[in-house]
Amino acid sequence: MSTRRDEDGSAAGSSSEARRVFRGAQLFDGESKARTGTTVVVRGDKIEAVTPDAAYGARPGDRVYDLAGKTLMPGMVQCHFHSHFGAFGDGVRAPALGLEAAPAYLSMLAAYNAELAVQCGFTGGIGSSNAHTIDVSLKEAIQAGFVKGPRYLAGSREIVTTGEYSDYPNNRTFFMNLGCTGLTYEADGVDGWRLAGRVESGRGCDVVKISASPGHGSMPVRDILCPTRDELRALVEAVHKNGKRVRAHAPSKTSILECARAGVDIIDHADRIDDECIEALLDHNCTVVPSMLWSERFLGIAEPWDHDKTPLPISEGFPETPAEARAKIRAVREDYEYTCRAMPEAARAGVRMVVGDDYGTPIMPHGDYIPEFELYVKKLGIAPIEVLRWATKNGAEAMGLGDRTGTITVGKQADLIVVDGDPLVDVTCLANRDNLRVILLDGRVMKDTLGA
Repeated sequence: MSTRRDEDGSAAGSSSEARRVFRGAQLFDGESKARTGTTVVVRGDKIEAVTPDAAYGARPGDRVYDLAGKTLMPGMVQCHFHSHFGAFGDGVRAPALGLEAAPAYLSMLAAYNAELAVQCGFTGGIGSSNAHTIDVSLKEAIQAGFVKGPRYLAGSREIVTTGEYSDYPNNRTFFMNLGCTGLTYEADGVDGWRLAGRVESGRGCDVVKISASPGHGSMPVRDILCPTRDELRALVEAVHKNGKRVRAHAPSKTSILECARAGVDIIDHADRIDDECIEALLDHNCTVVPSMLWSERFLGIAEPWDHDKTPLPISEGFPETPAEARAKIRAVREDYEYTCRAMPEAARAGVRMVVGDDYGTPIMPHGDYIPEFELYVKKLGIAPIEVLRWATKNGAEAMGLGDRTGTITVGKQADLIVVDGDPLVDVTCLANRDNLRVILLDGRVMKDTLGA
């Protein structure tokens, strides 16, 4: 059996491997304010010591990195990862997402995107909707060492009810008699939703995604719940019984409340969050993925258009009249401005927030992850240290791995990045991959330009 090796040739996770010693760090440990003059020692796949520089005792064979004030922080977690999005870089070329290209092509794209995420400093990932069990295969290939990628929870197809907005293969291409509907899975009734949860978790998916309500990004929010309350609860119970998680596309107030009360683990978007929602989310320990960059960029493109003259194709490729398009954009703008006011309140109240968005679309390619951080800092007024907590500690907790990773703590897995810059002052320094000088995942070197 082959042994995975780091980029420097040493065996991955070997207990006999020399210690890696990071001296002179500005340490952001994922929780507290930065500490200067700090040494972090890694042995094998674990963090062995965190100590002031003066207390470090050198040993023969130590590989010492003199960071000279560079920032050492935990690896980040991408919590809304559509692994095979971005097939051709110019939008969807198929009747449904997941049918843009052959499954083999989409799988290779997923492998490329997974490695790209790691090179951007994301050592963890949580899959969102995807087709053909690509996420399950991606996770297994990463674990086997055939593909470089983050610590990963595989996502599922998106469970939809017949006729709702995400049921686009039936709504708009029913005459094609598609045998495969891409990344959607249509289910109805309590037994149907329970079976859908069992099928997707049984196929190896770690996180089963549902469509709970319409809206977000380029579509106005409607305050409804697509599945019935009983359908929703049956799926959550079945998935949790299998030891897996549930995530929900839930922009409306009603869907946020019902999903939280049903025990959904991850709420995507939560555009219409309010005090009642915040209370429910806290009571049930839910995680929220605001994913607001898509809305920001869509509005930046759509609003300057001359809607009196040009139909605007904002509804899955179906053109609308100028008047309809203008009304829809105004509604999207209203939703977005509401979210900009409400989301900071939810964060201050203690709702667990994480980062991640619909990357792989033409206006948001994979790898373009840090502008989301910048939006939260500059648009919402969230402090950089708090956004970095979302990306590190909170992301690990959303994966159910808060006891293993997410902070730089003795005994935890060595998921670390060295940054040439200070993201606690300017998060945009993380956007330049040249600034990411060292990346460790489970103690394995994924990148090293310091050459210790």
